[in-house]
Amino acid sequence: MHRFLILFLFLLTGSLALAQTAYTVETVPDPKRSGGGYVSNPDLVLSTGDVERLNTLIAELERNATAQVAIVVVNSIGEDNPKEFATRLFRHWGIGQADKDNGLLIFTVMDQRRTEFETGYGLEGVLPDVICYRIGMQDLAPYFRQGQYGQGLYAATARIKETLEDPAALEEIRSELRGNEPFRPVPYLPAALGWYIIATSIFLLFLLAWLLYTRFSKQELYDRYRAIRPLHSIIFIILFPIPFIAIYFYLKWLLQRLRDHPRYSKVNGKLMHKLDEQADDAFLERGQVTEEELGSVDYDVWVTDDQDDVLILRYASRWAKYDKCPKCRYLTYSKQRSRILRNATYSHSGQREITFACKNCNYIDVRVETIPQKVRSSGGGGGFSGGRRRGRRRLGRRRFRAGAAG
Repeated sequence: MHRFLILFLFLLTGSLALAQTAYTVETVPDPKRSGGGYVSNPDLVLSTGDVERLNTLIAELERNATAQVAIVVVNSIGEDNPKEFATRLFRHWGIGQADKDNGLLIFTVMDQRRTEFETGYGLEGVLPDVICYRIGMQDLAPYFRQGQYGQGLYAATARIKETLEDPAALEEIRSELRGNEPFRPVPYLPAALGWYIIATSIFLLFLLAWLLYTRFSKQELYDRYRAIRPLHSIIFIILFPIPFIAIYFYLKWLLQRLRDHPRYSKVNGKLMHKLDEQADDAFLERGQVTEEELGSVDYDVWVTDDQDDVLILRYASRWAKYDKCPKCRYLTYSKQRSRILRNATYSHSGQREITFACKNCNYIDVRVETIPQKVRSSGGGGGFSGGRRRGRRRLGRRRFRAGAAG
């Protein structure tokens, strides 16, 4: 009975240990995060000396050719497909330099006797399928059949290093990297930030040139105001927040200065002065007074002391909710109310009555609009359709089957 119990515990412990070796992409130890290096050897298939030799060889390769190589040796990944597993692991770890896609993963699964070569797009021209297959057959497989896994991986990595460090191959890699690297308008800065700085600089130069032009031009003050006003916009604060906030308030001051600057009559040359909001109503038409009351337009009235000359300047609001009235032509026309005459259903359309009115001349326009007929949804429940989404990284897939377990 005791022997049976010991045998049962032994088999149970062995089963649990075996189950724990079926790795997923997330559970394969990343050597970069666990002490550095390039070799993941969680099941100790490789000796410590083999791992050190491979790390030294791959570090030298990265210094010389910029390519990044990772080696993974595991006992089992369960029923998962080694090729698909290697692709996911390559993406999960992000092997290769950023935006250059110059990585290589050598992935060995012992119980499936498979070794996969997974390369990034930046190395495809130098390590095509035929080269990877030849390296697997000539350098890796002979050692694997003898159970010398460390020696086989070292021989394959050394051949890859020799291939990548060949002057012609190295130039091809570097030309691939130069082609994939985005143009940086400002050196040492991200491309997007560089373009933003250039766009901001061009805008500021244009703004400065425009202000200088309006400052020294012989235009009337009112014309200069209208030329500058479009630049005084919150939109530019959103687009160019850091430099334009101060400019925004400067433009506000400049526009007010242009409105308040002393004026002289073109009729008799006398000095004019601006009336306040109450006094200027005497010189405005009824519609203009209504516009001021509604806030759609603001009027400045300039008069000479003897009122021989009167100048009325119009400043429309940017955010007014009123439109030009079809009858009196003042900005006093807006939608007053809307009511449903007939609701739309799945069998017929509906109708809506909208009333527009003018606050100045009391003009009324009643419009009847059609409400579209309701449409039932033709689809069922939620979910995705079509093929799988492709990953961002374009990968060359190399597969090689070798005798991994001797």
